[in-house]
Amino acid sequence: MKLKSTALALFFVLSAPLAQALEATPYVYRTVAEQPQNLQDREIASLFDRWNSALQTGNPQAVVSLYAANAVLQPTVSNQVRSTHAQIQDYFEHFMASRPVGQVNYREIRHLGPDAAMDSGVYTFTLTAADGKKQQVQARYTFLYERLGGQWKILNHHSSAMPQVQPQLQASH
Repeated sequence: MKLKSTALALFFVLSAPLAQALEATPYVYRTVAEQPQNLQDREIASLFDRWNSALQTGNPQAVVSLYAANAVLQPTVSNQVRSTHAQIQDYFEHFMASRPVGQVNYREIRHLGPDAAMDSGVYTFTLTAADGKKQQVQARYTFLYERLGGQWKILNHHSSAMPQVQPQLQASH
């Protein structure tokens, strides 16, 4: 019995570092989200593509025009919540300097009524510094959309970098 107890205790002592190492390894999304099958979901998914294309124009006003007049932006790389178009534009003027290109890795779409929908998941941005060096940043996101005057607008956009430090991301498809 003493040998059994000693063996069990030794097992737990030796396996503790392995368990900690597994917990310390952050989860990284490496795939590209599949296009939704449902036509309504595809319409909502395309709104991210529209926003991402606007980012790549280099024109912050093109991005801001996709937000409702009373939109709220909780951005990835700023501590300041933005609740006016002027504040949202200020954020994107700085963010767009890194020439962001986004890619959705995982998404869940929910319809909240005929004129409201939510797209929530994980995206990865490839950012390019002035010296040409590229960096990838993965973040969780939520877009809340409302159809206003026949057009889908972003009512709320929340984006937060992953809480665990991630290894250098490599693009993989």
